[in-house]
Amino acid sequence: MTYPAHTASHTYRPAYLLLGLLFIFSISVLLPQNAYAWGEMTLDKAAANLARDLVRQGNLKDVLVLISPNDLTDAATGLSLPLATLLRDKLITEMKKNGARVLLPGADEDFFMLLQGTWKTQGDDLAIDLKVMRLTNDGPETIAAASTLVPLNKIDASDLTPDRNAWARYLVRKLELKALERSQHTLYVAPFEGNGCADDFKHYLVNWLRPALADSSIMTPLDQAKNMRDVSVETLRTRGTRGIAPQKKATSDEHSLTADLLNAETELKGIFYRHQNTIEIHARIIDRQGVQVTAAQVEVPASLFPADLLKQPPAPKFIPNAGTPNGAPGVSVNGLKIELTTTRGEGRPYYSRGEEIRFLMRLNRPAWVYLFDFNSAGEAVLLYPVDDNGYLANGRSGFLHAPEKPLILPEDGYSYELVASPPFGTDRVLAVAAERPLNIPKDLAGQWARADYLLEQLRLQGMKRRDGYAEAQVELVTGE
Repeated sequence: MTYPAHTASHTYRPAYLLLGLLFIFSISVLLPQNAYAWGEMTLDKAAANLARDLVRQGNLKDVLVLISPNDLTDAATGLSLPLATLLRDKLITEMKKNGARVLLPGADEDFFMLLQGTWKTQGDDLAIDLKVMRLTNDGPETIAAASTLVPLNKIDASDLTPDRNAWARYLVRKLELKALERSQHTLYVAPFEGNGCADDFKHYLVNWLRPALADSSIMTPLDQAKNMRDVSVETLRTRGTRGIAPQKKATSDEHSLTADLLNAETELKGIFYRHQNTIEIHARIIDRQGVQVTAAQVEVPASLFPADLLKQPPAPKFIPNAGTPNGAPGVSVNGLKIELTTTRGEGRPYYSRGEEIRFLMRLNRPAWVYLFDFNSAGEAVLLYPVDDNGYLANGRSGFLHAPEKPLILPEDGYSYELVASPPFGTDRVLAVAAERPLNIPKDLAGQWARADYLLEQLRLQGMKRRDGYAEAQVELVTGE
């Protein structure tokens, strides 16, 4: 029997439609509920898709793109959680695969794009949003954007849990956002100040903050030992010279001697406050003229820091602390100021047996200068000024030194070298300046050889007079 063509078509169309519906239904049953693009999404796939979309949309092949974990943050808290470093590493690999040139923080480049991103919980998924910014004189301009979803069960919970490094990245990002300019600059991080914690905590905070600073798009932290290694004494003299008016008052807004010796363009000065459950941390950055470049603060849960550093042990009587009761780095009476550092900086430098030790001091006004070593046994030794026999040079007074230029020891006051030698350990070296000579014996013996007694006598003389008196200190460690 012959059927008209339109009748046959009408007869078979429902069958094809039914088969198609059955196929779609079977696929929907076989695939997991959280499935994307015919396969379950993972962070690796998400990074690959995001990188591909960003490069295509922004035409980023052969273009420099800076990727820093500081710029990848939780949308709700602003914290750069551990996920940031994990995502950063994956994006670096995928951006390179797609033809972009990845720029790591600290590189000396004038033109580059900046990748930024946030994430937030969206039901059972984590929504990741990325964008690539072009930095212009009028501000950042978005040239590419991409988003994706990743099931939360594909992300380790610890990667979304704040740790202390996340707080460090958060503080650095706040400093970046509040900076007056986005230009790159070298940075010296001075030891933090504060009280209520172990003395080691001020050095710990420097090391805690350094990795986040190294990932900054505008700040390049300098390493004291590395950046002053092999620098000649004559170069150090030039770097350490600062024109200071004789009557200028000491100020915390001046670049420190260590920052000048490093030839740092900026300096970070930090202070911390110990609360019951948190550590309040303030950081400010100044330039060579003492102008504040940026400042920020965070309050970090105390439980994230090592417990032993949060306990303030009683200070040993035989190693007197030259700091003031409020935790200031030294003593300044009536405007006189002395700075003390080493050719390896002031961050508790380490010297092995036989290595030469050099100290540098700088005054803001003419003064008599003394340098003492307090060892772990509670013994006090006069390091400067001494004669060939180790006694106080020039009778019982010492020498009057001019400001502006650093005094470098042993070059400027020793007939012998200062080298690391037994007994090894931690020594506190104290620099003292006074606008009138201090009355100390020619030979530190008896009670005067005790560090606590010596410091008490120095302060009795210097801090009760109307003229200037000042102290500064550094700790150094020696060993085999």
